[in-house]
Amino acid sequence: MARIFAANPSSVTIPLVSVVIPTFGRPGLVARAIRSVLTQTHETLEIIVVIDGDDAATVAVLETIGDPRLRWIVHPVQRGAGPARDTGAAAAAGEWIAFLDDDDEWLPTKLERQLAAAPYDQSALVMTQFRCVSPSGELIKPTRPYSAGEPVDEWLFDRHSWTGGGEAMLQSSGLMVPRTLFERLQFGDLREHEDWRFGIRAIKELGYGLVIVPEPLVIYNVPTGPTSLSKTFTWQRSLAWIDGLRGIVTPRAYAGFCLTMVTQELAGPEAPLAYRTLLRAAFRRGRPTARQLFAFAMIAATPHRLRRSIRALTGRRATSLAARPGIRPDGGAGSSRSGAASRP
Repeated sequence: MARIFAANPSSVTIPLVSVVIPTFGRPGLVARAIRSVLTQTHETLEIIVVIDGDDAATVAVLETIGDPRLRWIVHPVQRGAGPARDTGAAAAAGEWIAFLDDDDEWLPTKLERQLAAAPYDQSALVMTQFRCVSPSGELIKPTRPYSAGEPVDEWLFDRHSWTGGGEAMLQSSGLMVPRTLFERLQFGDLREHEDWRFGIRAIKELGYGLVIVPEPLVIYNVPTGPTSLSKTFTWQRSLAWIDGLRGIVTPRAYAGFCLTMVTQELAGPEAPLAYRTLLRAAFRRGRPTARQLFAFAMIAATPHRLRRSIRALTGRRATSLAARPGIRPDGGAGSSRSGAASRP
């Protein structure tokens, strides 16, 4: 049974937002994430840290923070990031649940802006843009607005231009959802792309909307290796993942995932087999577009290291553009808000 601890439970008020942070074995990082929540301009919140396993070092760090809004739950054995988020959601008291990975951070107005954009009837998932930071550069995402009439899976996985890629993003550190959603849907114990599955199912199966605050208010520190709460992805597991969603995603989205998403990180001697298998799956079970096939050909023909360099150059250009007055990262002018969405 999970153990629950609180810094000072007697002084806690009823929160509007419950912030759930799963963690294991990274006390310094989770302390940084917590600090970014404690500095939010919206202060009526609680923080629920779910420690996924026996982790005395993290407990020791949490005990030094002392803020009455902080409590933590300890899983007796490791179960993964998805179950940790579900545990936190089950213990939440707020009307909204916002998720933050232990290696990411929020800017101070993140929750304030999301609550201002949230529908009164709590009928939508609410996101912000991300500032994606990696050793090769920075990139603001999503760069393409989401339209409510567009299938969210096609927005995520389709190729919308001949030369651009990675225009969408859906990732848990920017996600704020109604607590009542968890009466119908959980992350579960899936270890691959659980953020995407959660968002797609909430929108396409349960009828929730998707709203994006067009400001990069989440610092997403792009993982450079396996994290403490997830396994290393492989193309085989990714293909099995999209096969499991064939009853939900469109054929066009299926093909786009195979041809332009899974292929991005392929490298080494197994890459040729992976390319052939993914191309065959896209035609047999999907509906490839000309842009997807063009992108697939360019990816397959370009060495992995060169692809990373190109993405880094693109990221620096996009970040520079976002910093210019009056220019939004999606290329539009002005500062008006619009609904949009995102992807990791």
